[in-house]
Amino acid sequence: MTTDRNVGAKSVKSWKKSEHHGAGEWLAERGTSLSLIPLTLWAAYAAYQIAGSSFDDTLAFVRIPLNSALIGLTMLISVWHMYMGVKVIIDDYLAGPMRGFSIFLTFLLSAVLVIATGYALFVLHQGA
Repeated sequence: MTTDRNVGAKSVKSWKKSEHHGAGEWLAERGTSLSLIPLTLWAAYAAYQIAGSSFDDTLAFVRIPLNSALIGLTMLISVWHMYMGVKVIIDDYLAGPMRGFSIFLTFLLSAVLVIATGYALFVLHQGA
């Protein structure tokens, strides 16, 4: 049996040591949240504009460079935000090799979504 009764002081010291750990992730999560506000408002407006439009009118809307850029930016930031949120959940609730594998799968899914969106916008913009 240990006689060290200063357990609370030790945990406070270890907490203080990692005081700034995760600050960058926290700021990135808040930054993506803030940037998604105007992008989501634009997406809602764009969806309202193209609702009930013909297929050709919708293609014409997406082929406008500004709209393509905003669609791509919305998807990129949304996927990044999703990845960070799922990563935090994985970090909090999984341990061992399952944690690393889950983070890898989350990253892989995020990369596939971003690449698929970029490819779709490229094909639509090229007029295929």
